Amino acid sequence: MDPELEEALRAQVKQEIRRRRRSLRRAFPAEARAARSEAIARRVQALEAWGSARTVLAFVSMRTEVQTGALVEAAWRAGKRVAAPAMNEDRTDLVLREWTPDTALEESGMMFLEPPAGAPSVPESEVDLAIVPALAIDPRGHRVGYGKGFYDRLLPRLTRALRVGVVFDFERIAEVPVRAGDVPVHVVVTDEDTMHVAEP
Repeated sequence: MDPELEEALRAQVKQEIRRRRRSLRRAFPAEARAARSEAIARRVQALEAWGSARTVLAFVSMRTEVQTGALVEAAWRAGKRVAAPAMNEDRTDLVLREWTPDTALEESGMMFLEPPAGAPSVPESEVDLAIVPALAIDPRGHRVGYGKGFYDRLLPRLTRALRVGVVFDFERIAEVPVRAGDVPVHVVVTDEDTMHVAEP
């Protein structure tokens, strides 16, 4: 098959997975989402890398996503520095800013909240563990994200971070079509299981 056609077909399949998973999430009851998010938080905190991490990257959850609030609060209680992704000035890439209990989060313009521009920046090289969102993940750690490629560009720059993808257990799928530039996570954590799928 022509490589360009094959790449286009993979993109089309990922877009269909993305559409279906978003619909499924919207129908998921809030109570179940909260309970499963708490189970995921407990599993992440049980990772050896969580205990040794000094700087943790965590996304600010949108309504239908795995809720990261419990993990962020646990990190603060443990004296860890928490970074959150934020859009750069021209909205083309992610930067990292410190997220503290006193941080007043702001709308990013991309449908998620972020620390404000005045928050201290966090060097990417200092992130020890990164919590990575996804709409679906396969057994190799490949994700279906939101289609903008922000995390696929960010993750390789987190040179010492263990990449932990978090999804609800029903969001595991058999295979994600892999496109050029896709970056897998090292560990997949769901409300039912913890899977080490790639070498850090």
